[in-house]
Amino acid sequence: MGATTALQLKKVLADAIRHRLAEDNMSISAFAKKTRTGRNSVRRLLDSKNTAITLKTMTKAAHALNLELSLAVKQLPLSKLEQIAKQYADTSDNKEAAKLEVQFLEGYYGKPIKQLHAKDTAVWHSA
Repeated sequence: MGATTALQLKKVLADAIRHRLAEDNMSISAFAKKTRTGRNSVRRLLDSKNTAITLKTMTKAAHALNLELSLAVKQLPLSKLEQIAKQYADTSDNKEAAKLEVQFLEGYYGKPIKQLHAKDTAVWHSA
């Protein structure tokens, strides 16, 4: 995930949490107590530039505020897939070709997610 995408996702989450806290007239202290975490953790969660957040933390925060998270894995745009395919066709380096083949397949089908890591997480959706 690129840094820009991560920042966009974090901004969406932080804004949604801030909005719900205001809507529910809930303080940072009350939210921290509800999520069984500290005020500093809540402040990091609300910091739209801090992308160091786990799925567990996102899920816990959303659950505490009755918000639903969703995660969408989408195919890369055709222009990006074409660019990877062209690089693949133009390379004579077998190692580079193998890397580009994986990039293309992951761009088309999405990266595999191990069930073990995904089973208890909520789903995240960005607008």
